[in-house]
Amino acid sequence: MEIRKVQITGGSSYIISLPKEWVRDSGIEKNDPLGLIVQPDGSLTVTPKITGKMAERTKIFNLNDIDNAETLYRLLIGAYVTGFNTIKIITPARIPSFAHKAVRQFIQASIGQEVSEETEKCIVIKDLLNPGEMPFENVISRMYVIMDGMLRDSMFALKTRDKDLAEDVISRDRDINRLYWLISRQYNLLLRNVSLSREMGMDVEMALHYLQVSRIMERAGDQVVRVAENVQGLLFVSLERKLMDILHILTSEIMNIFHSCIDSFFKRDLAGTDETLLKVQNFNRKCDDASKELSDISRLGVITVGYIFENLKRISEYAGVICETSLNYIVMEDS
Repeated sequence: MEIRKVQITGGSSYIISLPKEWVRDSGIEKNDPLGLIVQPDGSLTVTPKITGKMAERTKIFNLNDIDNAETLYRLLIGAYVTGFNTIKIITPARIPSFAHKAVRQFIQASIGQEVSEETEKCIVIKDLLNPGEMPFENVISRMYVIMDGMLRDSMFALKTRDKDLAEDVISRDRDINRLYWLISRQYNLLLRNVSLSREMGMDVEMALHYLQVSRIMERAGDQVVRVAENVQGLLFVSLERKLMDILHILTSEIMNIFHSCIDSFFKRDLAGTDETLLKVQNFNRKCDDASKELSDISRLGVITVGYIFENLKRISEYAGVICETSLNYIVMEDS
């Protein structure tokens, strides 16, 4: 850290000199404008990036070092999440078929990515999404709506013995994943260019809490997938009406709890967060009680139903973690 003293000029203006190496490396000339951003902790960020536009960052993957679609797909996701807005895939020979497959999967799994150029030896993927077009709050809300629909459709598939619907629920998990990856990307873009905070509507510290919530929701979505997979094992099993009623009650209750924790996070509602934490504890006890009742039932499917109770309990626990994140967020803002 360099220490520089503040000076007064003109009797009322406070000035401080800039590090010469930083000025040279940043390409700053005389009379160039600089952006000043006050951070939540009181520090001041000085940046030459005053337009709020993303810097052009290009990642190149040479297929000489990659020989399968799965590896290339993971690398493309990594480049996307870390904020590269141009991705080039090159090879001295012809682009192999596995690369085309990986690119198609990547385009479907990401948001705002499109192939802008393609030749026999090169594929160029460009980011067409403006960071300000997808506010963090809207993305989190969309993740909740998808989760809610997945869980409700899982129960409807069980009720109607609809195998296709259960499979469709499982496939929707990729929509939650792509939204989580989008928030991760937005966060990384904000880290590299704090001037984007105005366009995104939040600072880095606030964005971190949204990133944490999205990660928790992505894991909760995995548990919803487990519910749908267990439902597939019950489609041809005759369940007692009592078990069906318990499942419907618990699934409805857990999504109401999840909605409460997300709503409290958005509103910075301390009382609502505390109330939701109590609901989480009560719901977990209900799941434990429901699991104990299964010991009195000697029919096919009770073990699988027990697994669903555990899945719902895990979803509830994730809601509790979001509440704890919300409390941290509220304390941070109050300070």
